[in-house]
Amino acid sequence: MNRLVLLLAAMLALASAYADGPSVRASHVWIRVSPPGVGVDAGYLTLENLTGKPLSLDKVSSPDFESVMIHQSIEKGGVESMQEFPELALPSKGTVDFKPGGYHLMLMHPRKNLFPGDTVTLMLSFSDGSELAILAPVRRDAPP
Repeated sequence: MNRLVLLLAAMLALASAYADGPSVRASHVWIRVSPPGVGVDAGYLTLENLTGKPLSLDKVSSPDFESVMIHQSIEKGGVESMQEFPELALPSKGTVDFKPGGYHLMLMHPRKNLFPGDTVTLMLSFSDGSELAILAPVRRDAPP
């Protein structure tokens, strides 16, 4: 009986913590698979801040990769490079697109071989303490 009461109390606490719903919605999620042996894949998505206050994406992790970094592709003087961001601002009620040639996730050292049709789990952590778990389909090219 005591276990049941504790379980119900924990469920109520969890439900009240999310009574207002999630802080961020993810859409258009996909991973571009690299050729075998490359060891780095790229992830793309759109993040929508559903709150009336600015947030930041503070961390991305995946059980399918050793590490995940937030990067942006930058072209200066005809030379393309990448810049790493320890966090990324999400404006109040705004969206940020992660797409080829712009912001993207660098997925380092896959723990298994990935093929088109597989899915990858991503865990996103935000400045308000919320977390979002998403499944990203693996593809060769951008979705139509």
